[in-house]
Amino acid sequence: MSTAAIKGKSPLLLLLTLFLLPLAIGGGLYAYGWHPSKPGNHGEILSPPRPLPPLADASGKLLGKADFDGHWSLVVAGAGPCDAACKQWIVATRQVHVALYKQMGRVQRTWLTDQPAPDAGPLLAIQPDLHTAVAGSEAARAAFDLSTRGHRVYVVDPMGQIILRYAPDADPRGILKDMERLLRFAWAG
Repeated sequence: MSTAAIKGKSPLLLLLTLFLLPLAIGGGLYAYGWHPSKPGNHGEILSPPRPLPPLADASGKLLGKADFDGHWSLVVAGAGPCDAACKQWIVATRQVHVALYKQMGRVQRTWLTDQPAPDAGPLLAIQPDLHTAVAGSEAARAAFDLSTRGHRVYVVDPMGQIILRYAPDADPRGILKDMERLLRFAWAG
């Protein structure tokens, strides 16, 4: 082989090496079980997603799947009446909702309780776009972890799956970042 032929192939070999080196490094890291220390989401991903159980409205009428279809839902869930922590989450989810700006129409907010006939009047007086739901069955209470203390925020996708859960002390900015990412890449809702 002449030196001209070797010089002609060296840019090709360099280019090929530049393309294959990241793949080799990534494959090696994956093979040895390395994973990033911090995931990109702020909430806890429920794997597998939980199906949305049957819920009722404040008057006891069953809510249909259509009440959640086509929208992303931020659900503030907790046992008992809406206490101070619940009201803080209601306000925080409203702020997240407003901060979504152009994507606001794709998201709805719901307060979920296990009380048979909750008094939603005071909440609806200051937040008329808030929906009220009641977890009447044991399956509904289990799906939203109503047996644990504190109010949590859940994200329900447009297909009726509970996909994310946030701790009672979660940062609302994390919820906003997760919702922005979901709405940016989701084709549904």
